[in-house]
Amino acid sequence: MRFPSHISFSTMAAAVAVLWCGTVVPAMGEVFHLSSGGSIEGTLLNPDESPRMTYEVETGSGTLVLGRNTVRDVVAFSEQLKQYETFLPRMPDTIEGQFQMARWCDKNNLPEKRDYHYNEILKKEPDNEAARRALGYDRFQGKWIIRDEWNRQQGYVRDGRSWRYPQDITMSKRAATIEEKQVEWRKQIRILYRSLRRGGDKAQQAAAEIQKINDPYAALPLIEILNDERVPAIKELLIEALTNIDTSESTMALVKFAADDEDPSIRDRATIGLENRDNRLAVNYLISKLDSKSNEKINRAALVLARLKNPSSVRPLIEALVTTHKFKIQQGGQPGRTTAGFGDTGGGGMSFGQQKPIEVERNIENHAVLRALLEIIDEDVNFQFDEASWKLWYANKKIPLTVDLRRDG
Repeated sequence: MRFPSHISFSTMAAAVAVLWCGTVVPAMGEVFHLSSGGSIEGTLLNPDESPRMTYEVETGSGTLVLGRNTVRDVVAFSEQLKQYETFLPRMPDTIEGQFQMARWCDKNNLPEKRDYHYNEILKKEPDNEAARRALGYDRFQGKWIIRDEWNRQQGYVRDGRSWRYPQDITMSKRAATIEEKQVEWRKQIRILYRSLRRGGDKAQQAAAEIQKINDPYAALPLIEILNDERVPAIKELLIEALTNIDTSESTMALVKFAADDEDPSIRDRATIGLENRDNRLAVNYLISKLDSKSNEKINRAALVLARLKNPSSVRPLIEALVTTHKFKIQQGGQPGRTTAGFGDTGGGGMSFGQQKPIEVERNIENHAVLRALLEIIDEDVNFQFDEASWKLWYANKKIPLTVDLRRDG
């Protein structure tokens, strides 16, 4: 039975609160959900029975005995829920009444009842912002949406406190696994490296262990040590270990040592590591070096390209046969020499040292580039440094980038 409409809900709530404070709360009860559907409210009279065979339930109309398989589960009927059942018939069915009841449910940990009353408000006023916000709705593109549901519709999944695409989560987990394995390898390699530097019997054992490394996750830790190493013998050992690991990281590390290191032995060892793997990444790096301002770097890159024999380097090598470089040339007197000059006004002046150097351009024939070109095409043609003739030959050959230009046998 509801209060008359002229009685305010605040008056009703206060009256109910006074009534409840002066009333003994009945004993705790349970809700028995039946396997066949439906539920029964009452008090369990045999809570200590074990093993459970029956449920003796005292209800308002008498005592029932339910079989063990008849009951699906039992849920305690809390004091808050009992109070709710007492208050509900006295609640005015208005927006304000529903709000009051929803807030009371929120404070008393009855989330399902709370949501029920907010949804009742939306039946009366679909665009009620406070009720929408309380139910988890957000305003998006002029519509009310529940963000979690919308995220699921877009293909997102919950990852902790955030929403992400499944593939992003997979990639993050894979990256975490990679990092974890790299950390472990970093520890092991540094232990071996320290033994190697100390010398003695342990150094020989450490060298043997390093030479056997072939795990892709060890590539980055090896490269980190290799980049800082200055002892040629240790560098060669680390490069040999890196040769056993065929990854893009190891390929790029090897090609940089092959093209850029000052030690010819290191360059040779790194080049050997590139010969027996997919070296397209290395070839692209070397081709970029053919545009270097340094004539020396151009020829070093060409020497490595000659051994990799990749047909995609033919045209870039032709264009690098003759390259233009700038040089500074000192003019005038010798260093430290003093020269004198006099102006037409009769004044005098002294100048010391040499004149400023001037910058000139020179075309340089790159012999290592020519040798590389002849190694790759392996044909009885040699136009020397005549780029025009080489380009005409290349156009007539119409060489596909993926064709092996070397002769069979």
